[in-house]
Amino acid sequence: MTLRLLTIMTIALSLAWGPQAAVAQPGRSAPTFETWTVDCGNTGVCFASSFNRNQSVWVDLRIVRDWKADAQPLVRLTTNTELSNGGTLRFSVDGTEIEALPIEQLREMQQAVMPPAGFRPLGGEGVWYPIGPATTALLDALRSGSQLTIELPAPQGSDAAVITVPLTGLKSGLLWLDNRQNRTGTVSAIVAPGTNPATDAPHAIPITTPDQLPPEVTAIWTANRLCSAIDPAIFSNMNAVRVPLEDAGSLYVIPCGTPTAYNTPYISVLAGKDGAARQVHVARMSEQGPIASDLIYNARWVPADKQLVSYFKASGVGECGLWNRWTWNGSAFVLLEEASRTTCDGTEPDLSNWSNTWPVKKASK
Repeated sequence: MTLRLLTIMTIALSLAWGPQAAVAQPGRSAPTFETWTVDCGNTGVCFASSFNRNQSVWVDLRIVRDWKADAQPLVRLTTNTELSNGGTLRFSVDGTEIEALPIEQLREMQQAVMPPAGFRPLGGEGVWYPIGPATTALLDALRSGSQLTIELPAPQGSDAAVITVPLTGLKSGLLWLDNRQNRTGTVSAIVAPGTNPATDAPHAIPITTPDQLPPEVTAIWTANRLCSAIDPAIFSNMNAVRVPLEDAGSLYVIPCGTPTAYNTPYISVLAGKDGAARQVHVARMSEQGPIASDLIYNARWVPADKQLVSYFKASGVGECGLWNRWTWNGSAFVLLEEASRTTCDGTEPDLSNWSNTWPVKKASK
């Protein structure tokens, strides 16, 4: 069978399931509960975050949990203001102080925290909350409270910055995390624990250096579109992953070449247990019909759904471009949904309003 015929057959198979499978797909943007946004990374690490500002000072409060069964929730605070070493960081819920943390001691604690692989913190001054009972007590207070107040120490001679974080929606966000990681009803659930034992959540293994690629995958990567022409330091931050498959080896999602201003191209490679490997193409729509593509832009792997998402930005804002979602069927990617917007007008991106190019809407009778 020729490669061209195989490609055509793969596209036909990939499109065949599209209209039926796209009926109940997740949203095109991360879910939001009031002021809390929830999402998961390529490895399966998930988080709930809230970004709040008081004049020129902002904080990002993030509850992070890795995919491993025994992974405990972590709390991270990031801010754009300098935390004075002689000051104290204070957390209060509904007027009751939960914790007062001297900055100097807090910084000494950071070495005891092992950030989840694949977690990408925001830029700014970032600290992890003390792990263990302190985090448990804080989360208990946050779930039952209505407002968190964070007092940030300021440089000498300046007033402390006070940021309020609404807690409405947090409980729903944490329940989303539990459900996404299959923890609801288990001993490891944050919101609704049960008696069932904890198990590993759906996940993928981070690839931080090309040296972690097996030879058969490296051979495809180095021969394709100058994929390997990428600085190793850049590669390490591109969220490349290896997806373990039950009976077919592993699926690799890896960057292909140096990122441009708005977009990073990726390729996908299937490596079998027998040592053989092949690049996996994806189906996209054109004005004339479906086509095969070897590049996935700004690729995101969704472990819980075994889905791959591409978001090609035609501008720095990202209000125009092309968005795709595929699902893995065991041997190929099935195109579930494609949407685009051609008007680049600088407005806030809202992918929910982009026009669908797949599935194609049926003409009314």
